[in-house]
Amino acid sequence: MRRPLLLLFAALFFAYEQWSFYTWMQMHGTASAGLAHAWTTLRQDPMVFMAWNDMGVFTAIVLVWLARDLRARGRAIWWWPATLIMGCPPLLVYLATGSDASRHGASLGSDPVVARAP
Repeated sequence: MRRPLLLLFAALFFAYEQWSFYTWMQMHGTASAGLAHAWTTLRQDPMVFMAWNDMGVFTAIVLVWLARDLRARGRAIWWWPATLIMGCPPLLVYLATGSDASRHGASLGSDPVVARAP
């Protein structure tokens, strides 16, 4: 049951991202105008700046975990740039399909960094 829910959420989140980007472009006309607005908002609102910093740290942690997990499971590395560029949807699909890795010859705990957890 977990797998279909993760895949459904990934599809819905991807659709939401596309709608948000379309709406953002409609509001600002060009990507450069939208980025200028975002930069102005970041500089003027300390709470928005703090939230972006928090998301940046969280994203870095997730990307480090993902790189180690890909190596440990012997999975394709393309999941890493897909997650970096597209965000949550590829990560959710990876989590939904992650348990299949053991069937492809990768043994869990084969990465000493991942296996070291207390």
